[in-house]
Amino acid sequence: MDSASVLILHGSPGSGKSTLARAMSELLRAAGVPHGVIDVDELNLIFPSPERDFWLGNLAAVWPRYAAVPGIRMIIPTVVADVDRLELLRAAAPAASFQVCELVAPLEVLKARVTEREPTEEWRASLRAWVDHHAARTDLEDVRDFVVSTCDRTEVDAAEEVLRRAGWSV
Repeated sequence: MDSASVLILHGSPGSGKSTLARAMSELLRAAGVPHGVIDVDELNLIFPSPERDFWLGNLAAVWPRYAAVPGIRMIIPTVVADVDRLELLRAAAPAASFQVCELVAPLEVLKARVTEREPTEEWRASLRAWVDHHAARTDLEDVRDFVVSTCDRTEVDAAEEVLRRAGWSV
């Protein structure tokens, strides 16, 4: 495989996107597999944001440097807002293969995770509302290729399942 492969870790706030990206990175590193993680949240850290999809422009700008590595596998944790945004994401990071794994857990688990990790009640309430918003979506089957649960298992177990389902077994 000479071209880049992209795996999007998609899901509700609290589903484990960033946590699993780190665990998957460690598994791939230990196996000697060329890979990278692009954290969309970090690409979007700017205030005030000059535009809604500021991070997409940043992704498109850095993508060629990553894609130049032969056989690289890229992990991008993010929430895919809808099918149109998925197409914008594909355009910003064109790859030989592009898959979306939706990470899931029960609603009460997701809310507990975001409540535990956020530093202020304002952020906690905001993210709990986003958990509800994500749960109400009716288009999730349109944006994902497969689903992996992050509930009641170790990070490594979930990361190994994602890698296996993506065809990236190590």
